[in-house]
Amino acid sequence: MLFKRLLALTALTVPIVSAGWEDRETPLVFSIEQDESELLSLEKKLIEIPSVSKEETLVADFLKGYLEEKGLTVETIPLDDGTGRYNIYAYQGTTRATKVLLTAHIDTVPPYIPFYVEGDRIYGRGSNDCKGSIASQLTALFELQESGAVKEGDVSVLLVVGEEIGGDGMHKASATLGDLWDTVIFGEPTENKLAVGHKGIYMFKVKVTGKAAHSGYPELGIDANRIMIKLAANLYAADWPISETLGETNVNIGTFSGGVAGNVVSPYAEFTTVIRNSADSETIDAIVGNAIGDQEHVDFELVQKNDPVYLNYKVPGFDSFIASYSTDVPFLNGNFTRYLYGPGSILVAHSDHEYVTFDSLKTAVEGYKTLITYSL
Repeated sequence: MLFKRLLALTALTVPIVSAGWEDRETPLVFSIEQDESELLSLEKKLIEIPSVSKEETLVADFLKGYLEEKGLTVETIPLDDGTGRYNIYAYQGTTRATKVLLTAHIDTVPPYIPFYVEGDRIYGRGSNDCKGSIASQLTALFELQESGAVKEGDVSVLLVVGEEIGGDGMHKASATLGDLWDTVIFGEPTENKLAVGHKGIYMFKVKVTGKAAHSGYPELGIDANRIMIKLAANLYAADWPISETLGETNVNIGTFSGGVAGNVVSPYAEFTTVIRNSADSETIDAIVGNAIGDQEHVDFELVQKNDPVYLNYKVPGFDSFIASYSTDVPFLNGNFTRYLYGPGSILVAHSDHEYVTFDSLKTAVEGYKTLITYSL
C-alpha cells in the first residue's frame, strides 16, 4: 500500500538546502520519533513534495492516489492555463453534494524548504501553510469514517492550487462545482481558533514616467521620484476606514524604486502597494482615487481587490480571533456556513523557519472532527 510505505521514511536524514540556509545534515526524528501515526506520516510526505505555486502537480498526483486508496471517489478539476495543474474534489460513493466540505490549498510560497523535526516542531515549506491543515483535515475525516460517525453524503474534500497567487484554483472550483454544501470548513493556520473574519486585500502598482536631465538643471527634466514620493505621502496621509470588528485598514508600500543615478533627474519610478482593507473595496477605490488621481505621467494598475470576509465562529469549545491576512474564502461562492480553522500560526508562515508543532496538528484533528459533527 502506498501509505504504509511512507512509515518507513520517518527516520532519515537530509541536507537542508534552500536559499539563505547553511547546508547541514539534520536528523528528522527527535521527541516524536516513536510516533508512526498516519497524521505525522501524511504531513511528512506532503512537505517532502515541493509544491510552489504553479508547480503543484506532483503533490496533487500524490493526494489523488492517496484519496483513491482510502476509498473515495476522486474528480479532478483542470485549470484552463495549459499547464496541467488541477484541483481535487473527493467524496464517498456517488453523492457529490454533501453537508460539509473540507477545503485547503496545496500550493506554497517559494523557496522550497525540506522536512525536518526539532523537538515537537515539524519544519519545512508548507508545514504550517497549509499542508498541516490538509493532513489534519484528512486524518479527522478518515477517523470519523472508521468510527461510523460519517457516511456517504456527509463530507467531501476540495484541495485547490494557486491560493498564494490570487486564488485561480478556488475560482475554477467555484465555477465548476457550484453550491453543493451546507457548511464549508476552510483550512489555514489559525492556531486552532475560529476566525471571526479577515480583512480584504487591495493591491495596485503605480508607475511614473519622467524625463531625465542633469541634476544641476532640474527644470529641463520631469522628476519621476518627486511625483512618486508625493503620491506615497498622499496614501499614508489618507483617512482610512476602521471597522469595529476587523480594526484598522493597513497600507503597505512594499516595493519602491526609481531613478538611474544620484546626479540624474529620475526618468522613471514605481511602487507596489498592498492595502489590507477593513471596509468594502468601493470605499478603498474612492480613497485611492483621491490620493493618486488621474494625472499626467502617472500610470495606475489595479492588481487585485477583495472585500473583507466575515465568518461563522460561534461554536462551543472554540476560541476566536480576527485574521489580518487574506484567504481564498471569498472565491468560493454559495449560501453556506463558513469556518476558517487550522493548526499552526500565521506568524511563521512564509518564513525561512516555517513550522507547526505535532501537538497543534493533533489538536486540529480533534477540532476538525468537532466542527464536522457539529455541522451535520
